[in-house]
Amino acid sequence: MLDNTRVGNQILTLRKHNGFTQDELAEKLGISAQAISKWENGHSLPETALLPLLAKLLNSTIDSILTPSTVREGDLIQFGNYGWLVLQINTDGALIISETTIGKAPYNDHMNSTTWEHSSIRKYLNSEFYNKFTPAEKSQMIKTKLSDRNNPWYDAKCGSSTFDKIFLLSYDEIIRYFGDSGDLQSKKGWYWKEDGLIVPNDENCHLQYGECVYDQYNDARKVQNAKGEDDWWWLRSPGHKSHIAGSIGYAGELFLCGDDVYRVDGGIRPALWLSL
Repeated sequence: MLDNTRVGNQILTLRKHNGFTQDELAEKLGISAQAISKWENGHSLPETALLPLLAKLLNSTIDSILTPSTVREGDLIQFGNYGWLVLQINTDGALIISETTIGKAPYNDHMNSTTWEHSSIRKYLNSEFYNKFTPAEKSQMIKTKLSDRNNPWYDAKCGSSTFDKIFLLSYDEIIRYFGDSGDLQSKKGWYWKEDGLIVPNDENCHLQYGECVYDQYNDARKVQNAKGEDDWWWLRSPGHKSHIAGSIGYAGELFLCGDDVYRVDGGIRPALWLSL
């Protein structure tokens, strides 16, 4: 049995996301604004004959309108041919990140100064990778304004804001969604010694604040590839220099020093906002 309230909330969310007022959507459907209001308040359901046009206008599907998801934060869901972890739910949809890395690629094809705005990995995610999804799946992806800040320890520039459907997370988003020990803000850094030991930053480190955040949330940030092997993965934020990008290490360390953008062994862990 259909849940009128859930269907109404879904129509309301999709209508607002697509920029329609009730009057505008009603006009395109050839019905009254009062009918739209009744749907959204859960007092009635759309007539069957209107569903194909309604789904088209709302860039959705009939199934998504009539049986909206009950996805919760922390759930693992399937979208396209990939598994995804749900990081956040709001009235517009869900922020999801791939459960595993989906492949390896350099952050940028050339060893030169770059930012997310001009990186080859951004181009790949929003073209070749994007085209792996069906038209219906693409319609569920929400174009998102992405802003960042300069590297909070070393002030390397982040570049301009962008609008993307698929992206990588930033340092601040990692802290927000995977846990905040306070070390990013306090600049409590660690660095790796040649013998493989990680130790607190001190005067022997070649970087003022250390290489990485190494805290109790390492395990939450760790990831494997599709073969079940530990992997490290790129972030969209800048590393400590303009030809270096932020990353998450094999042990889940948050590297503020980052890795050279041309490294071909960096894991790709895409994220996107999904209309539910």
